[in-house]
Amino acid sequence: MRDAYGTKNSSNVGRRIPHADKVDPDDPNRTDILITLHRFELAGIEIDDRAVEIATKLTRWHISNSEERERIAEEERERRLAEARERDCWVYYLRCGRLIKIGMTTNLATRFASIRPNEVLAIEPGGAEREAQMHRRFAGLRAGGEYFRPGADLQQHIKELREQLGEPNWTASIVPDGDNWFPADTRASDGT
Repeated sequence: MRDAYGTKNSSNVGRRIPHADKVDPDDPNRTDILITLHRFELAGIEIDDRAVEIATKLTRWHISNSEERERIAEEERERRLAEARERDCWVYYLRCGRLIKIGMTTNLATRFASIRPNEVLAIEPGGAEREAQMHRRFAGLRAGGEYFRPGADLQQHIKELREQLGEPNWTASIVPDGDNWFPADTRASDGT
C-alpha cells in the first residue's frame, strides 16, 4: 500500500508539527514561529527555550517589517496614481481596418507610432477612468480587447467629439488605406 502522506521516511514520526508544544497555541503568529523554528533546526541550531525566544522575536520583527514595507509600497502606488491623474492623458479613437480602437495614453506620438492606425477619428482629454467608461458604454460592440465594431452609437459619439473638440489634426504614423470615415467637406471646394 502506498504511503499517501509521505510519513514512511519522515523524521517526524509520532508528532504532527515539530516543536508545537514549545509555542503558545494562542499566539497569532504561531505558524510563522514554527516555520522559523523548523528553519533553525535545518540550519543545525538546537531548539531549546532560547531558540524559541529568538525565533518568536525574529518572526514578529519580520512580520511587522513586511507590513511596514507593504504600507510604504501602497503609499508609493497611490502617489504614482495621483501623478498619473495630474499628467496630460488622452483617450483616443482610432480606425484600424474596419474596427475602432479606444485607448488612452500620455504620449500620442509614441502610441500612434506603435499602433500605426489607418485614421485618427477623435482625441479627447481623459485618462484610465474615461477610457474604462467608454469601454463599458460600448461593451456591446466589443470585438476584442480595446477594439470595437463601428456601431451607430459609437460613430455618433465620435461625431459629437469631433464637433465639440474639432477634427484631430494628426497625419504622422498614419497608414492610409484609401478608406476615410470622415472625409473633409468637399462642397466648398467644388462650388456646391
